[in-house]
Amino acid sequence: MSRTRTVVIDEIHLNLRIPNDLPDDEAEKIRELLAGEEFMSRLRRAVRDVVHRAPELKAVRVSLTR
Repeated sequence: MSRTRTVVIDEIHLNLRIPNDLPDDEAEKIRELLAGEEFMSRLRRAVRDVVHRAPELKAVRVSLTR
């Protein structure tokens, strides 16, 4: 059985920063939102949308992990 193989051609890292003096309760709300599946799903959709808008990237497979 033949499997299609892929190679990583690039990695893009996303850093999300908050002010260091942000109150703990606000920082925790942000952490909870970022850890949620809804946020990751929306982020995946946004990335796929951007990639799909470039015809040159039609062969690219995108994965988003934490």
